[in-house]
Amino acid sequence: MELRSEPLEFSLVIPTFNERENLEELFARLDRVLAGRRFEVILVDDDSPDGTWLAAEKLVAQYAWLRVVRRIGERGLSSAVVCGFRHARGRTLGVMDADLQHDENRWPQLLEVMEQADFAIATRRAAGGETDRWKWSRRLTSQVATSLAHGFAHVPLSDPMSGFFAMRRRLFVALENVSMEPQGYKILLYLYARALQRFGADNLRVGEVGYRFRRRKNGASKLSSRVVFEFLAMLFELRFGPRPRMGRPRIAHA
Repeated sequence: MELRSEPLEFSLVIPTFNERENLEELFARLDRVLAGRRFEVILVDDDSPDGTWLAAEKLVAQYAWLRVVRRIGERGLSSAVVCGFRHARGRTLGVMDADLQHDENRWPQLLEVMEQADFAIATRRAAGGETDRWKWSRRLTSQVATSLAHGFAHVPLSDPMSGFFAMRRRLFVALENVSMEPQGYKILLYLYARALQRFGADNLRVGEVGYRFRRRKNGASKLSSRVVFEFLAMLFELRFGPRPRMGRPRIAHA
């Protein structure tokens, strides 16, 4: 008879591309913050030229909770997150970047919020949240993107651009019953908008936790004209594309 292991409490997916220099510090921080929990970290790397995936594999012996997925011939943060979610075993699914700009110390609070929510979002625009001295151009870009998300996708989140959040696994599995091919970097916007379209706002519970968005220590920003185009294409799809809706069931909670 095959014995089944108990489900994990939490699966954290970290999509990467050229983030090798940040891994040792990031994993040490997560090991400290998530100590005592049943969790896993799934690093999904898009075959980084700097060997991020190889550096991560060398750390698996040190961190038993670490799993590494190397994607060859595929590229994109949103699709990498979906790939990681499909490999995940936790009741709660989480996402954060590897660039050390997201405050890992917020995970215990986010997981506490998840006890009564379908999404728990770390936001720069809630109480206790801030950006670390952004330039005016970066602030303007973020404000415009947020306004577009509110207007086109009808997403009532304070920070729909956040890439630092958690959601229920059962909700993700429910969304997997329809075609899901996200492009670009704004995976929270995509997942929440799809959930909103399918289940309705009354059936989704959202909690927000403020955090300070840090400055990047190593590597380079991924913001480019292509990223902007993919964001606009995502908004167009969410607003004018097909909207699969299968009733308004209450989401089953783990």
